[in-house]
Amino acid sequence: MRYCLSALLFLGLSLTAFAAERLVWHDEFNEPKLDTRFWTPEINFVRNIEAVQIYTARPKNLSLTQGALTLTAHHEHFESTNWKPESPHWWESRKEADYTSGSINSRGKVEFRYGRVEIRAKIEHGRGVWPALWLIGNNPGGWPSCGEIDILEYVSQNPQTHHATLHYTKDGQYLNPTVPHATATPLAGDWHLYGMNWTPEKIELTLDGAVVFSYALDEATQADGKNPFRDGRYFLILNLALDGWAEAPLPEDYPRTFSVDYVRLYQDPTIKGTELRLTPTPKRTPRKKGK
Repeated sequence: MRYCLSALLFLGLSLTAFAAERLVWHDEFNEPKLDTRFWTPEINFVRNIEAVQIYTARPKNLSLTQGALTLTAHHEHFESTNWKPESPHWWESRKEADYTSGSINSRGKVEFRYGRVEIRAKIEHGRGVWPALWLIGNNPGGWPSCGEIDILEYVSQNPQTHHATLHYTKDGQYLNPTVPHATATPLAGDWHLYGMNWTPEKIELTLDGAVVFSYALDEATQADGKNPFRDGRYFLILNLALDGWAEAPLPEDYPRTFSVDYVRLYQDPTIKGTELRLTPTPKRTPRKKGK
């Protein structure tokens, strides 16, 4: 009886905590093509100079199949469509890559501050894979001053580790509090629920409903009162990178996929400072699957 009473009390507290929440935006990836009201495919070299992949929007790298977003990395020679040999910027001066992959972001289309995010995703393991579910702030000053929230990073050489991290600067100092959470079994191969609970007080990052990382936002407040996680809005990035933080990829392991079943954002409108900005473009006529 004591156990049952405790369980009921916990359930009651949980329901109370989320009572004011509303599902304010989501993408179930059930349409035949990527919904460009919400997402922009990333093209060519984008970030992480040490990474070896080039992003494309081709169906072989970015597709919606069986109700999920599928990002697929291939071992293949591919040339950048943005090559400028005289450019001082590495993302323009690099001509080609031996791997291709997929990435999307919601910049300028879905941006928000505070809320609970749920992302159901599945990793396919391969040497060199570096999939991530993360957010970047639109605060001024560029990275890392703008703020970054990594809900998930997976590096292939640590298959039983879920990396949860924040990146920001405080009074000119770069900080990246992180928790490498050890899992009982490898993350790859199964669907998992990756999440974030973000309030004015703290950011919690979760795996299958359990908190694996918690950070008090007061820790990020600068001397002038500014705080990258209380200012501005953040957009989402879902990508499958290679190499970089992960080990070097081996051609015989590819292709490899990173699948996302859905992305859901819940917000509590009673929390001061909560924001959601959607910038939709005209929606195409929906079609039933198989039509």
